[in-house]
This record gives sequence, structure tokens and C-alpha cells, in this order.
Amino acid sequence: MRTYPLSGTIADHELTDLGDPAGLGGDVVSGTPRISARMDFMDGGMTAGIFEATTGTVRIHFPFTEHATILEGEVTITDEEGRAHTYRPGDSYLIHQGQVVLWEVEGPRVRKSFFNLVRS
Repeated sequence: MRTYPLSGTIADHELTDLGDPAGLGGDVVSGTPRISARMDFMDGGMTAGIFEATTGTVRIHFPFTEHATILEGEVTITDEEGRAHTYRPGDSYLIHQGQVVLWEVEGPRVRKSFFNLVRS
């Protein structure tokens, strides 16, 4: 079992640089965001771990269903109907595969734990 305590920190060296979000299908709207991750679980269509994004705005067409909990920083997510919510440490969200959202990080970074499921 792996836990992600809000009071703990994740060392930067534990994350792998994944580069520009465009490399994973994101459409960068503003800024020069970078993404990184640590994969703690992969089995079939399921993945789980830690994800980080730096300052910027990205439009994402989600290729998986994701449940996530913010560990550090904050992110504002706006859905296709224009509903926006800012998530902070301890907040969780669920985004269904196929949804399109606007992902905005205004601070230096946001880190989250995630569980993703891809349905074919």
C-alpha cells in the first residue's frame, strides 16, 4: 500500500519529466507549462501515482476517467459548460473519459495523486 499524506512532501527527483503537455495530447492555451509524474501502479487500463503541472493553461480532452486529490498548490478546472472550480490541497475531483476541460495553474505548480482508468 502507498499513501500520499497531505502533510508529507514528494521529492522532485521522484518525478519523471514528461515535458510539454502537448506531447500527451494537451492543447497549451497560455504559458509554458511542464508536466511530470511518478507511476506507482500500472495494470491493464489502470494507472495511479503522482502528477505535477507547472504554471499555464491547457485544454485537455481526457483519454481516461480520472479521480484525483490535490496534494500541493491549486488548479482551476473549467468544464465544457463553463463551470469552474478551484481545487486546493485535500480537494478531490472526478473527470470522465471523453470530457474536455480547461486546466489552469496560476501558482508555481500543482501536485495531485491520481487514479486513471481507460475504457476501450
